[in-house]
Amino acid sequence: MNKNIPSVRDMIRAYTGCTPEAANATTMALNKAGLLFDPFWVEGVVLRKDTATETWTREPMSNARVLTELEQQTAAWDASCARATVLAEKIRTECAEGSGLLRVRADGDRVLVSVQATEAGHWAQWRTYLGITEDLPQTLSYAYCGEGHRDGVAVSVVAYDGPQVEERVTAAATMPYRHGGQVYDLALPQQDSTDRVWNFHSTRTDGMPMLSMRGVDRSNATVPLANVVHHVGPLTAVREQLPVPSVRETTRAAAGAEVSA
Repeated sequence: MNKNIPSVRDMIRAYTGCTPEAANATTMALNKAGLLFDPFWVEGVVLRKDTATETWTREPMSNARVLTELEQQTAAWDASCARATVLAEKIRTECAEGSGLLRVRADGDRVLVSVQATEAGHWAQWRTYLGITEDLPQTLSYAYCGEGHRDGVAVSVVAYDGPQVEERVTAAATMPYRHGGQVYDLALPQQDSTDRVWNFHSTRTDGMPMLSMRGVDRSNATVPLANVVHHVGPLTAVREQLPVPSVRETTRAAAGAEVSA
């Protein structure tokens, strides 16, 4: 608040004889118009960058020009494009050779990625890594497409050979169920990231499989597959090996078969 306002208000009343309300209104109007000096006001400084010379200059805030709406939109677009460029380089750096990454580039304010799925779970892993949340209609028989956001940047991805890999996995599964870009064989136990094992229990009315954790009462502790994947995923199928009988056990079993015959 301008520290001179009370003194100016009293002076207006003394010289004009007007009411306190009128004196206050006149004082505030003069202050709003910048006609009253404020002894405690300190002028700020604006740092402005010259993009041509890459140098910074200091200028008083009073001289700083307010950007137009178009200039603000242009600045916001430039910032979005810069974030996309940074993300593209980050993906290129983090994904080593052999990860399946084929191509990544910034396209304006978004990042375009193409990958190759070579084994079960690749498409689901790329979805998680890139923040893919929307599966686009499959117009290509040899690729999956999706969109999402990572680090605040829009991302579009094409996963080549994804449908073919999924077909092979589905054909090999006894009880296949697709969720989040991955096919789960619910006939097999599923191990989560904390090494706990989940078994298929039942199917919810909307088709979502319900799992139960081993060691917990299966009748009242079922959890949707989607929740298990979200909180403790990824899940890995466990192919439990049956114990191999010893030579003595094999001989004994054969002898028993002959006797029974």
